Amino acid sequence: MSASTPSFTVLLGNLPTSVRSGLVRLLPAGSDMELVGPAAATAELPTLARRLRPTAVIVTEDQLLGLEQLRRQYPVPVLLYSSHAPLPGMLREAARLGVYDYVTPAPATGSELAEWHRLLKRKLWAAQPKPASIVSPAAVLPIRTRAVPLPPRGVVVIGGSTGGAPAVEAVIRNLPSGFPWAVLVAVHLPAHFTDSLVDRLRRATPLPLAAAGSSSRLEAGQILVAPGGHNLVIRPVTDSPWLGWQTDFVTEASLDVPSVDILMQSVARLVGRNVLGVVLTGLGHDGTAGARSIRQHGGTVIVQDEASSAVFGMPKSVIQAGLASEVLPLSSMTDFMVRHVQPLASGPVGCFSSRTQPVPAR
Repeated sequence: MSASTPSFTVLLGNLPTSVRSGLVRLLPAGSDMELVGPAAATAELPTLARRLRPTAVIVTEDQLLGLEQLRRQYPVPVLLYSSHAPLPGMLREAARLGVYDYVTPAPATGSELAEWHRLLKRKLWAAQPKPASIVSPAAVLPIRTRAVPLPPRGVVVIGGSTGGAPAVEAVIRNLPSGFPWAVLVAVHLPAHFTDSLVDRLRRATPLPLAAAGSSSRLEAGQILVAPGGHNLVIRPVTDSPWLGWQTDFVTEASLDVPSVDILMQSVARLVGRNVLGVVLTGLGHDGTAGARSIRQHGGTVIVQDEASSAVFGMPKSVIQAGLASEVLPLSSMTDFMVRHVQPLASGPVGCFSSRTQPVPAR
């Protein structure tokens, strides 16, 4: 800490110990820069920022989801600690959330470490407000940016067939606007019914909802619907420094299209434990292989009960295979989803264990 009254305060997020130590070494005796924090939990950022009124904030990739609330409650320049250097143009997209630059992990020793310290200090001081007389004309021009797609903390995959459209509508109707996971929907239907299904579901939810296309990115709180007549998968996003996924179409053959199995299997392989599979009413056994993949990767599967199902085939198949974590009436599924994801919303992707055991086959 500075012995004098600091003129530049930096609020630290949940940074690695090596980065915090590097920051301390930047501060000679009598420095007018002060370090405060850390804000280990994402939810602490706005509260600490309002109380400590920092000049800048340094956050980790895991705390990106908290920047929207921070921007609303206490707008402040944000420096991102990223395990990988962001690709060109990404920081311009992130400017809406206050991210103005980034810092990567420190080298081990030698001249590279000294250069890392010098660069970090320069980037921190870049957040210092400049007098109007020295602000260049280019600096005051508005930057046209699109909203950076924040990576979801997990993925919900909802699948159904006969009676699936009204069942999906009932499930998503009461999802809150701050739902922290992405939602993917696959209901067996021909291609020409896609628009009517999307329109119907869009009217039922406050969350943004659209038909998935090639390279549609998964975002927290967004619902993507698999178009009829196409099998959908997810793939890693390659043009972003942050972990994320996007949809794509495959020519893999299946008895039912869009295939719930194919979609669930791709999500389970890439996302891991932060996957919730939801198998709704429908004829046949699509979703059983997908449920098995989700459980094998540590995720959770819930199925609709017989009493509320129009056709109990798909849920029954999952139950008989011993893969259902919970069997629920349609009216209880949304509450389960909200409770399930909230304790995990602030943790890193793939960092929780399944909390439930399979329901015995009956």
